Amino acid sequence: MLFRDKSKSRFTKGSSRSERPRLTPDSPFAIKEAYNSIRTKLMFTGKGEKCPVFAVTSSLASDGKSTVSVSLATSIAMADQRVLLIDADMRKPSTHRYFGVDSRHGLSEYLAGLTSEARLRPTDIDELSIMTAGQIPPNPAELLGSKQMDVLLDYARQHFDYVIIDTPPVNIVTDSTVIAGKITGYIMVVQSGKNHMQDVSEAVHQIEEMNGNIVGMILNDPENTTAAHYSYRYNKYYRYKRYKYYGDGSSEGK
Repeated sequence: MLFRDKSKSRFTKGSSRSERPRLTPDSPFAIKEAYNSIRTKLMFTGKGEKCPVFAVTSSLASDGKSTVSVSLATSIAMADQRVLLIDADMRKPSTHRYFGVDSRHGLSEYLAGLTSEARLRPTDIDELSIMTAGQIPPNPAELLGSKQMDVLLDYARQHFDYVIIDTPPVNIVTDSTVIAGKITGYIMVVQSGKNHMQDVSEAVHQIEEMNGNIVGMILNDPENTTAAHYSYRYNKYYRYKRYKYYGDGSSEGK
C-alpha cells in the first residue's frame, strides 16, 4: 500500500547548508523560461501516455542531474500538473536535501519489502510530491529492476500526470539502464566544459543497448566554456576512480 504523507516539508529558502539551490516561483525569469521550454518539449514527447515517466541521468557524476531533476519536476508542477519526483539514486541520494526532509522511509525500504507503505511527501510547491531514496541498500540495481518497482510506477501513473526519476550516472553503475523498459524515456544531462564526447557517446550506447529511449539532452551550465584539458589516459583513470567510489558516502556534488 502506498500513502501520501500529509506533513509539509520543512524547506525554507536558505535555511540550511544541506539544502541546495533549485527552481522556485521566485527564481530569475531566464531560469524559469529555460525550464518552461524543456517542459513544453517533454509534453510533446510523452507518446500520448496518460502519465509519462522520464528518468534524468548523466554520463558521469557531478553533472548537475539532481538539480535538473528537481527543477524540471518543479517547473511541470508549476504548470498545474500533478508530479511525482522519485529519487532513485539510492547510492548517493540527494533529493531530500533540496526539500529539507529525512531520506528514510523511501524508495529502498519499499522496494526491499521492509515496509508496505511508501511515503509520498508533499512539498512547498503545489502539485509536487517527492519520494526520497530511503536508506542506502546493498543492491540498488536489483531493486530498481524488481516487480515492486512496476507496482510503484503503476500506482504513480494512476495518481499523477508526470513522473520524474533521478537516476545515477550511466557510465558508473547500471542502475539507470535496468528501468529502460519501464519508462517513457531518458533525459541526459551534459555538463558544459567538462563532459567528453566519448563519455556522452558511451552513455547513449549503454541506454540504447537496453532498448531505452533518449528523448533529449540538457546542456548544463552552457556559459562554461572551459576546455577539458586532461589527456584521454588521465580521463580514463579519473573515471575509474569515480566507478570505484561512487556511492561511498562522500560529499562530491551530483
